[in-house]
Amino acid sequence: MCGIVGFNWNDKKLIGELSDLLVHRGPDQHGVYTDDKVSLGHRRLSILDLSEHGRQPMTNEDGNIVVIFNGEIFNYQDLKKELVALGHTFSSHSDTEVLAHLYEEHGTAMLSRLNGQFALCIYDKAQGTIFLARDRVGIIPLYYYCREGRFVFASELKAIMRSGVSLSINEDAVAFYLRFGYISAPLSILKDTCKLEPAHYLVYDVRGGKVTANERYWDITFTDTIRDAGEATRLIAGHLARSARMRLMADVPVGAFLSGGIDSSAVVATIVRQGIKLKTFSVKFEYKEYDESSFAKKVADHLKTEHYEIVLKPDDIRAIIPELVRHYDEPFGDSSAIPTYFVSKFARQFVTVCLSGDAGDELLAGYNRYRYFFIARFLNRLPGWLRAVLRFKLSVLLKLVPKFEIEKIREVLELPLLDDLHLYERFVEKIGRDDLSRLLRKEAPYEDTTRLCKTKAGLCALQHHDIVHYLEGDILAKVDRAAMAVSLETRPPFLDHELMEVCFKMQNNLKLKGRCGKWVLKQAFKDILPAVTVRRTKKGFGVPIKYYLKNELADLVDKYVFSYDKHSLFDREFLRSMSYGDAKRDTTRLYWNVMMFNMWHDRWMAKNNDPL
Repeated sequence: MCGIVGFNWNDKKLIGELSDLLVHRGPDQHGVYTDDKVSLGHRRLSILDLSEHGRQPMTNEDGNIVVIFNGEIFNYQDLKKELVALGHTFSSHSDTEVLAHLYEEHGTAMLSRLNGQFALCIYDKAQGTIFLARDRVGIIPLYYYCREGRFVFASELKAIMRSGVSLSINEDAVAFYLRFGYISAPLSILKDTCKLEPAHYLVYDVRGGKVTANERYWDITFTDTIRDAGEATRLIAGHLARSARMRLMADVPVGAFLSGGIDSSAVVATIVRQGIKLKTFSVKFEYKEYDESSFAKKVADHLKTEHYEIVLKPDDIRAIIPELVRHYDEPFGDSSAIPTYFVSKFARQFVTVCLSGDAGDELLAGYNRYRYFFIARFLNRLPGWLRAVLRFKLSVLLKLVPKFEIEKIREVLELPLLDDLHLYERFVEKIGRDDLSRLLRKEAPYEDTTRLCKTKAGLCALQHHDIVHYLEGDILAKVDRAAMAVSLETRPPFLDHELMEVCFKMQNNLKLKGRCGKWVLKQAFKDILPAVTVRRTKKGFGVPIKYYLKNELADLVDKYVFSYDKHSLFDREFLRSMSYGDAKRDTTRLYWNVMMFNMWHDRWMAKNNDPL
């Protein structure tokens, strides 16, 4: 992948400096374009056509279309053949040049033709417009700032922050972050700065100084037209094989992350069955209850991959956390970013591209919380007196076993009768709403996260919510920032849009059957992978954060949770009142999220601090 940045004025020096801030995204080549209206910059991680012919910015034949591009277009060769037949000429073997000519032919409608992961900018000099677009689910990031005639866009927020625009914290985004541990599009942590939403394009009129279009070009639609288990199994296996094969496209070494779960194991098995030798990578924890490396090793041995594993020790955590704060640009509370960064850095010694198993859980209902939700929904609909009895019993249980999951179920029992989406929204929040208001010392602003979901009830509604928010704001952001911090490109085969559309058509009981999530995927690979891999329940990429916060990171908790005084957003007395001495509360998620927010603030927003 690469890094892109641009703005609507001419400043060759500044665009060069901002491009250099993204050097980790593209260490191999750099380029800029300026005229009297715009400045565009690009940092390149060379994956296809490693020669100078692949350098960006890139233009069409007459130079009226200028492209900078971050990502990969996996069907570019087919598109190129069509364009050559229409009379277009090419000077490179890269996928970027295809975009310039495709735009000439189809304008913004070109997006429906693309199979890939991308954030792109096309400057149309004749029309005087900047056209931005982001892939269908948000694999590739893209931020933009628009205020008082200034328009700036970039792959990462740090470039916008250094462009000379005004900076202030978006308190709606703060509340969203505390609720979920991430910030999903279109919100960003800064006012007047947004993430372009997945499956959207934006047109900025350079002459008029305004955004003239911000439109969706693809959407999620769930049906239940695929009902036969045999058909579903064949479709999953076939589309995954095609997707993985397309995502091996590269002129550099390609490997794969392997956790030992069904998703990454299925991706690796699909590649190996095509006769391709593959390097695989996993991370090992010293805390045995969090370590899945033995399962990854079993799959690697079974498939005969060239497997590597690296041990993540508690002492490594302290060195990694400041790197995460530097590279994520926004507060980010998913602690699995730590092993993701660690294994990415390790893998980069061997390969430039890694395939991953991301999104299998969202597409095929693999999360344990889907099952827990339906239990919680049943309890939520019980008579009031019975819910009161259950709340009392859970309160007693929490004194003995202070688990977050038990606390969430107790919270659900206190709620009025809600529709599935709004109940799920409350179910996945990391902090209760009363606690959030106390923490912020005011009634917290609540972004309605259900408004983007067309599907309103049942399992598909939960999946839709997770794809729109959790997948884009957490999972994909986590992997992109961690991997690109070390100049590693990642590609998730499950997020091929044709494969996704097949999953959206499957009847629910092909995805979640009893206690078994991802049932159809397990059926497709039950004779290919070790039996233990197929039988295993979902574990997740867990990190022993509770232990770290009490031990190796205890001083950071004191400094950044209880004592941090460089902003007045949080009530520190409230945080102290929830200390580990109170066995009734599991404060791990809250303390971690507050700590990461305050470390972000200390680096990026505190006065007299130069974060770069």
